Amino acid sequence: MILKNRRKMLLNRILENKKISINKKKQILPVSCLKIPSAEKPNSIIKKISHQKFIIIAETKKASPSGGVFRKKYNPARIATSYVSGGASAVSVLTEEAFFLGSIEDLRKVKNAVDIPVLNKDFIIDEYQIYLAKYFGADCVLLILRILSDSQFLHMFELARSLNLEVLIEVHNKKEIQRLSNILPDSNGALIGINSRDIDTLSISHETIFNLLSSAKNIKIPVIAESGVKDANILRQLYQSGASGALIGEYFLRSKSPGELVKKLLKEMNYG
Repeated sequence: MILKNRRKMLLNRILENKKISINKKKQILPVSCLKIPSAEKPNSIIKKISHQKFIIIAETKKASPSGGVFRKKYNPARIATSYVSGGASAVSVLTEEAFFLGSIEDLRKVKNAVDIPVLNKDFIIDEYQIYLAKYFGADCVLLILRILSDSQFLHMFELARSLNLEVLIEVHNKKEIQRLSNILPDSNGALIGINSRDIDTLSISHETIFNLLSSAKNIKIPVIAESGVKDANILRQLYQSGASGALIGEYFLRSKSPGELVKKLLKEMNYG
């Protein structure tokens, strides 16, 4: 019980730290500097899904609270390039600084290195982060439903869409899927991310994903499975259960050749 409570405190610590970090960033780079019209057409993860049976969004991150430091010599652009060569359809860049040792600059480095869609993963609680993601090259942003009120989510979602950003909406249980179904104003540009890792306890349950996939079908937008995928057999089951893709990070990052592991996983996957 004590360990569980400590882990629950982790999310609160991340969010409190995020508030402080955002306020500091606003002093250095005001939001007015980020609101620059961009003629660049974003790459679309949804379009990738429409042309493929199943996609892999490969994630680059230096560390995580559950996995520790993955690479001391961390080069996100090199890792992302490796993912592209391995056949990944998109790259996820985790930019949270204090607990995942990321940086918004990592997003720009990856965007400049690849020609596939780039997802900015962070704990987004302020519209400033949406503008920041767009400014540094994101094509898609993550919104974690659990950490946002209905009004906050709607504001963030509509702002992201107004900036031509796609939105991966992360949910963890049936209650959140039902809540999303009730409040999502428009499914255009939206994806659902079902995370098998509970962000309170950090535990992983693949059963959670398979149980929730049927519930998510009612919203009728693409579903991406997140966390804990380590073999082609799980990918195959996810595809057969209705998932459009999987977001995989730690499994690739622990390999000396992340791109080769992407290639191997895709080759071994039999859609059935």
